[in-house]
Amino acid sequence: MRVIFLAYRDWAIEVFSAIKKNPKLSEIILCKTQDDLKTMDIKNYDLLITCGTSEKLGNETLSEIEVIGVHCAELDRYSYGSPIQNQIIDGVLFSKHRIFKLTFDENSDRAHAHACLFSHEVDLDLSGNMKDILFQMTATSIVLFNMYLSDFPNIIWKEWTKEDIKRERRVPNDSRLTKEEFMKMNTEQLYSFFRCLEEPYPNGYIEDEVGMLYIKNTEFKKK
Repeated sequence: MRVIFLAYRDWAIEVFSAIKKNPKLSEIILCKTQDDLKTMDIKNYDLLITCGTSEKLGNETLSEIEVIGVHCAELDRYSYGSPIQNQIIDGVLFSKHRIFKLTFDENSDRAHAHACLFSHEVDLDLSGNMKDILFQMTATSIVLFNMYLSDFPNIIWKEWTKEDIKRERRVPNDSRLTKEEFMKMNTEQLYSFFRCLEEPYPNGYIEDEVGMLYIKNTEFKKK
């Protein structure tokens, strides 16, 4: 198999370093941007793997090559962006990490075009700090992609269960808490809010008339 691997985050590039050893691959190329991807003749490759990317791929790309990615949520409501942050803030501790198939739908506002089909999945633990979660996502992505490559081309696709509930993609300004909002939250809610915004994400902060207090690392002990 000849494969293109699209990734730019550190944890995802570590996935590439492991996947490139898969015995089914005759060639695997790392692309860190879509501009890099545009310089390649993708029709000469069997598969495009995206890992940890948030930009949508256009119909031109999706019509020329089979494209898969990984998504770190079980429920459809978290398919619109910021799945880790939204799940943690909502109190989800255990979720799924899945391989999904990318197809083009210009009317879809989901993070990765129209992610309606998935194949392989493993459990994902969302407890701990962001470095713990990202470390786990590296490991689970390696497992998922190797499972997919092992089964290719005999992949069994399953329908993603659709929901009417929708959790919006977060923006940097969503990292802000006012003093009033802060006072309404208990310590566990505050822990969830700040831990899901540790590096490499825009850190959570409390703002008042004096300034902004950034919380870069958190620890919580339950009574």
